[in-house]
Amino acid sequence: MKKWKKCACVIMVLSLVQGISVNYDAVNAVSIPVPTVTVSTASVKKSPSTVKLNKTSEKLVVGKTDTLKATVTPSGSYNLTWTSSNKKVVTVDSNGKLKAVGKGTANVTVKTSNGKSAVCMVSVITQNEAYIEEVVRLVNAERTKRGLNKLVINSRLANASQKRAVETSKRLSHTRPSGKSFSTVLDEYGIKYSITGENIAYNYYTASEAMEGLMDSKGHRDNILNSKFKYLGVGLYEEDGIKYLVQLFT
Repeated sequence: MKKWKKCACVIMVLSLVQGISVNYDAVNAVSIPVPTVTVSTASVKKSPSTVKLNKTSEKLVVGKTDTLKATVTPSGSYNLTWTSSNKKVVTVDSNGKLKAVGKGTANVTVKTSNGKSAVCMVSVITQNEAYIEEVVRLVNAERTKRGLNKLVINSRLANASQKRAVETSKRLSHTRPSGKSFSTVLDEYGIKYSITGENIAYNYYTASEAMEGLMDSKGHRDNILNSKFKYLGVGLYEEDGIKYLVQLFT
């Protein structure tokens, strides 16, 4: 009995082993997928090597705007930072748009994320200063058309002209409020001269309108086109919305 039982146990084990064998055949029949690995090459973003502005200097009149353009090499889409060294003179937005706020000078800088930068020096002048500059330009344009020498701006003569502009708001005459001739203002500023002339204009809103009025008057036109004059000073004073313009020639 004991031997038979022992053999029975052996037979049972063999049966179990045979069953396992069948299961292995079933497992081997199943196909196991091989994972596919996709390799991609990432694009490398280039860093800017230089940045340049379309202008290195700019002059604006208070209240006026302009836009600077930055060129980055190599070309691409970059984050740029714009700053002004003096926001009381000029402001700049994220697109490089300038706005003149007050008289003075300021540096506007554009910078890339990796520190490359470019600078534009911005000068801001007042509307009256712009008016005066345009008058000077138009005077010399009239002289150049006729083959005459351009007049040179003299700082002392300009200061004397500015004083006369203020005086003409009190007394619109070539005679000063003191009763003296206009030419005495040249002595006050230490200006030496052998010949001099003065033009007065008032209530002209623009420089071109003022010059048109002066050129339409023979006496004023003769001063503007006098070949003996070498220097020019221009003064402008505004009171109660009226502009008083003075030109002094020597």
